[in-house]
Amino acid sequence: MAELIGYILTIDAIFTWALASLVYKWGLKRTEPKANLFFRLCCTSIGTFIFSLIFGNYLFFSNFSPQNLTDYLIACIVSGLSVTIGDLLYYMSLKKIEASRTYPLVQLSLIFVIFYSVIFLGETITFSIIIGGALIISSVFILSSKDRAEKTDASLKERISEDLIVGVFLAIGVAFFWAIAYVSLNQARLIGGDLFVSNFFRVGFGTITIAIFAIFKKEYYAGFKKENRNNLKYFIYIGIAGILSLGFADAIYIKAAEINGLVITSTFTANTPMVQQILSILILKEKFRKRFLVAVILIIIGNYMIILL
Repeated sequence: MAELIGYILTIDAIFTWALASLVYKWGLKRTEPKANLFFRLCCTSIGTFIFSLIFGNYLFFSNFSPQNLTDYLIACIVSGLSVTIGDLLYYMSLKKIEASRTYPLVQLSLIFVIFYSVIFLGETITFSIIIGGALIISSVFILSSKDRAEKTDASLKERISEDLIVGVFLAIGVAFFWAIAYVSLNQARLIGGDLFVSNFFRVGFGTITIAIFAIFKKEYYAGFKKENRNNLKYFIYIGIAGILSLGFADAIYIKAAEINGLVITSTFTANTPMVQQILSILILKEKFRKRFLVAVILIIIGNYMIILL
């Protein structure tokens, strides 16, 4: 029964992440990334607090030493800041390139997780990791290549080229910061022993940081202004997607890893780009590109080699 629950949680996380990425892409067509980021974080903070009251337990703080508390707060702060920066870059990338192109690139976070493990945890790199990493990196070049129509349309050539390059680099930045966020969140969970409370604290720190940083940046507060009432529904949809994705799917992913182990869970989540690709075509009506399918397959094979071999 425990394994079945783990599988269900993992599949739920995969579809939630994939669907949330489509909501972000749809909402960003009429709203700006910075405004969406802050509104989404505010909604997610409320959502993660409710989740922590339902599923979490704050009593572990009573057993903390000053050093435990310091380590825990640092892990939560690092995770909160990293996921917030990564989310902002993710929104900016979605404004430049398609969701079906951005999301597979974000899966490069696995490479960064391996790098962090080697540097900070002293783990070794195996031959399968090198081969798997090469396959994943090669997918970046495939996803970054232009369509034939883009190459021949002179009027759009310069703008498309610039957007493509910027969008790809932004997506790689997302992978970098999201990897830090996951490693830090897992560390906070290990220190405190409660995932949902830790998730609330990391999201809360991210929200507070943006609120302070954005005091003199009016665009961050645009989602709360009266003049944006016509776009309120887009902000609300993105806020709900944030609650379900950042607030819940991230948590149940790590919960699934606790049940079935990180190897099996990570193997299943490696299929998220494929799910996202299919949903992008079916829901957002994005253009199907054969190279996208090839790139996603390379990512999945690369992840499998790294995790299983």
